[in-house]
Amino acid sequence: MVREASAMRKLDEILEQTKRLSAHDRRLLIEELEREPPAEEAGASEAAWLNAMDAFLALGGTGHSDDSDVSGDKYRHLADIYADKHE
Repeated sequence: MVREASAMRKLDEILEQTKRLSAHDRRLLIEELEREPPAEEAGASEAAWLNAMDAFLALGGTGHSDDSDVSGDKYRHLADIYADKHE
């Protein structure tokens, strides 16, 4: 939370400084921000994303809950649904 607040303060400072730029300098800044990152930056970003995704996928199926749910008791629930209720 502190890290986010610090980042937001920095962003606010950047925005305040941007407001003081001339129109020409603001256009240059916008063009630079919209420019595609160099290949090595894009590769590093993609590698970081892939590593995060690998870690996320490795956790698949490892969760456990002590609560009962439909999938945990599916045969009981299916039995209730298909039970002959006409007597």
